[in-house]
Amino acid sequence: MSALSDDAIRKVFVELQAKYVASTQQLNTVKAQIQARQRDRKMAELTRRELDTLDPDTKTYKPVGKMFVQTPLRDMKEQYVKSIKDSDEKIQQLEKSQKYWDRSASDAQSNLRDILQGPRNM
Repeated sequence: MSALSDDAIRKVFVELQAKYVASTQQLNTVKAQIQARQRDRKMAELTRRELDTLDPDTKTYKPVGKMFVQTPLRDMKEQYVKSIKDSDEKIQQLEKSQKYWDRSASDAQSNLRDILQGPRNM
């Protein structure tokens, strides 16, 4: 005879299954956010490199909505350096979140596996 009733086991199983699904969805969302941030960072880095090749007196224009506003080259470079730094910080935060959700999904999966295998020594 089982130490836990079938209903209790079924309830725990359903809860663990829901936790696993939610954790997996969150993990996939965080991975997509990391990829988007890495893409943004790469674009900012490429743009900054291109700005570095320009003469200091070159006119540059910053996109604002549907128009462009003339901006000093120095300010444009600073803007992209700041954007790169912000992206790096956000990526680090997202990677921590990714580790948490990965661990959560792994724990839920492990617990589900244990429930499915049933008691080992009886």
